[in-house]
Amino acid sequence: MLVRSHAIRLAALLLLVAGAGPAGLSLVTASPASAHAALVSTDPADGSKVRTAPTTVTLTFNEVVGQSAVVVTAPDGSRVSGEASSLDRTVRVDLEGAGQRGRYRVVYRVVSADGHPVSGSLGFTTTTGEVVTQATEPADAADEGSFVHRHRSHIGWSVAAGVAGVLLVVWPLVRRRKA
Repeated sequence: MLVRSHAIRLAALLLLVAGAGPAGLSLVTASPASAHAALVSTDPADGSKVRTAPTTVTLTFNEVVGQSAVVVTAPDGSRVSGEASSLDRTVRVDLEGAGQRGRYRVVYRVVSADGHPVSGSLGFTTTTGEVVTQATEPADAADEGSFVHRHRSHIGWSVAAGVAGVLLVVWPLVRRRKA
């Protein structure tokens, strides 16, 4: 009887290790764009310097995107973007009153084809225009939590499998001590 319960615990432990290994590996190696839209290019390009502010900002993704929101702020922190429109893999937003010299910030949030929201930010600098006091850039806290947000179900299932595995190994030991 003792040999049989030991064999069952060993089999449960092996199943736990066999299941947790690939699950943990998939969490560690999953890339941010593994099933979601990824930004492929922008016009103007991220980090670029342009002579004058463009009339339109264009974002191009690797797959079709749905609902989109884009906010462009001028160097003084004022909003200069109009309503964003998306067509297939491209999102466009017209700029209104963008005549300032300095760094413009573009913050976007789109819904990818699989229904997951994808967000990010970029910037470009104009070399001519009205000189204004530069606004300070806020910390981009949304990007820090996005990994957990995107993979919350994977993390939840991994934790549940770990708890089940520990219970399979520990439960017979606890029952054996009580007997």
